[in-house]
Amino acid sequence: MSRQDRVDVGRPQTKSEKEPPTLSAGLLEGFADADVGLIAISNDGRITFASRQFLNAVGLQSDMVFGEDFSTCCPAISLPEDDDRQTARAVMISDAAGTHHSLVWTPNRSGGWIGVMKPLSTPPKPDPSQSEFDQLTGLGNRTHLKTSFERLAGQPGDEDRSFIALFLDLDHFKRVNDTMGHAVGDGLLQKVADRLRKILRNDDIIARIGGDEFAVLLPDKTQSSAEEVAARIVKMIGRPFLVEGHQLTVGVSIGLACLRPDDTDADPLLQRADIALYESKRNGRGQFRWFEDDMFAALTQRRDIEADLRKALLLDQFEIVFQPQMDVHDARISGFEALIRWNHPERGRISPLDFIGVAEETGMIIDIGSWVLKEACTSAVAWPEDVTIAVNVSSVQFEDDGFIDAVQTALLRSGLLPKRLELEITETALLENEDVVVDRMNELRALGVKISLDDFGIGYSSLNYLRKYPFDKVKIDQTFVREPFADESAHEIVEAVAKLGSAFGMTVLAEGVETSEQLSRIQLKGCSSAQGYLLSPPMAETEVEGFLKTSSAMMQDDKQAAKTEK
Repeated sequence: MSRQDRVDVGRPQTKSEKEPPTLSAGLLEGFADADVGLIAISNDGRITFASRQFLNAVGLQSDMVFGEDFSTCCPAISLPEDDDRQTARAVMISDAAGTHHSLVWTPNRSGGWIGVMKPLSTPPKPDPSQSEFDQLTGLGNRTHLKTSFERLAGQPGDEDRSFIALFLDLDHFKRVNDTMGHAVGDGLLQKVADRLRKILRNDDIIARIGGDEFAVLLPDKTQSSAEEVAARIVKMIGRPFLVEGHQLTVGVSIGLACLRPDDTDADPLLQRADIALYESKRNGRGQFRWFEDDMFAALTQRRDIEADLRKALLLDQFEIVFQPQMDVHDARISGFEALIRWNHPERGRISPLDFIGVAEETGMIIDIGSWVLKEACTSAVAWPEDVTIAVNVSSVQFEDDGFIDAVQTALLRSGLLPKRLELEITETALLENEDVVVDRMNELRALGVKISLDDFGIGYSSLNYLRKYPFDKVKIDQTFVREPFADESAHEIVEAVAKLGSAFGMTVLAEGVETSEQLSRIQLKGCSSAQGYLLSPPMAETEVEGFLKTSSAMMQDDKQAAKTEK
């Protein structure tokens, strides 16, 4: 269909005084590249023409809008009502640069609208009636939330003051925007707002705080009834949405907090609910959590770690230590796992358990992970060619668009052969986006890099992972190996995983081996490799060469002793 076919202007007809004015197709075509903001809308609300000036002003691209619903593409700009078709109507808008415009809508004979945009020399006065409402969803905004609280909450110290706040955040909403586009994302937010209206009472106050965050104030609710509301929201928002022909599924995490007698406004209440929301997301998403006082201390500690973490790379406070892995069949050291340590100048050595989560949440894990890759590959080049290096990869890092480049850079700069690099990912990465994960794994394997599944057996483990994904190695979590956790059922699981992994051609490594008895047991159950303190605790790079020489000498002595016994 040509652009002229798309223009919804109708054929010239004899005008009467009552007929709305119209524009010819030729005239619209002439304005396509002119310095005029012009938009044409069909009778069903779809964009049939837009000049370059208009598209630039509202931040759209021509190849993305023709035939699309105008309200979806431009949710902040309203169309006139159908009963206004006899006269022109003007609305005020602001473009991306902050310039204010008057958009004059003129009815088209075919049932649509023609809009002409003109810049204003002075900005329009704000409409007080619209200052408290979100233009996309029609819900209140943060200002509306606060003014509603002030109107209803009464004075501090009043015995009958009762408010419970819910802070909501959609789970994985960014993925919708990234894969489907912002128009679909905006449509999803509108659907979420509609669903919240149906769930909540008329007296409840709902607001969109920004992005994919919402807040609710529940007056006169008990904690148990507030939990029922939160549970219903989690359930209803978790159901699929149909947006622009796409079936979308997102979850929601919720934080709850109660009004305190000394709260003078809504800010402290909302802050506590926001902190509880953070804990909800940190503990698995798709759930709700009540605020607890000790969450303040945890948040303060997290912020301190975040601030120090931003300096750690620049100040060279990280180091890599290496823990050996052994082939149990010939007692040969087959590789090392690279483990990061943070040497804080005031707190001493900080465990990865205390800072990796913060690094993932802030995105700093991308730079930290790239540094670990480079350092580990550089160290491993000096080792024997049959010794590999394993590097842990965060799910955030694995999903980053620059991850493949980071791996290639580390290999090229170090000169390490790709077959000697092994990347360890956990099941968290597998749960995010299956298609992306498989594609990325195939790209890595095409480079010659090996991939292993780390900590298998905890979280959402499924034996189906071993069939579905192209792993080279599966690492059985130490809880199945070490006492007092390991029992007879754990031993059976180790044996089942070892058999299945071997059937798929994977190396099966048992972590947490600390005693000779455990080593013998995992070997008997079919594991081909082992890692743990029985072999060695993690060691500095300077110790690796000596350890390899000692291990090689011990292996030769054992072989000689075996020959002598025969």
